[in-house]
Amino acid sequence: MRADALERRNTLIKAARAVFADRGHDAPLDAIAAHAGVGIATLYRNFPSRDDLAHAVARTTLAEVRELAVRALDECVDEPEPAWRRFVDAVVELRMGALVPALVDSLDELPPDVREARENTKASVTELVHRLQDFGLIRKDVVPLEIVMGIAMLTRPHVLMFEDTTANLVPRLITVFLAGLRPDGSPLPPPIPPATAVL
Repeated sequence: MRADALERRNTLIKAARAVFADRGHDAPLDAIAAHAGVGIATLYRNFPSRDDLAHAVARTTLAEVRELAVRALDECVDEPEPAWRRFVDAVVELRMGALVPALVDSLDELPPDVREARENTKASVTELVHRLQDFGLIRKDVVPLEIVMGIAMLTRPHVLMFEDTTANLVPRLITVFLAGLRPDGSPLPPPIPPATAVL
């Protein structure tokens, strides 16, 4: 792929992630094209369907999260707490909540490379969380998926009224969430049995 074509495609992926984060997974594709500064025909030439675009966003974001986890693993040898906070802040900046529908809806229909990317990223994040648990920064009764899903839920599109009335809503919620992950808190309740779980 030519350099200019690759740059245009990457611009569309970043625009899609931003628009999905602001307006949800069902945001109009023409809004994504406008955000990227291209026409809708250019978007369709690169991504013939919404699923194609969503999967591209998923691939890119998963690769970035995995890279962040690998970097944090290296950095936490010398400064585990700052490395952990940098990782979380970077994942928040990616607005990972916008990615959730692309990875949860129709799980069986995800392309093999997206499923592989998801598993690779999960493995790297799991290793990071276990390392931080060994350092005493994360409580032992929390599993990595709960942390990832917690960050994802806090970075999903929010009601604008809340954004307007609560300054720095997401950073404040993330700080509260991270405080709850520390080992000096109260024990967590037992998991809900599958038969009675709501979700």
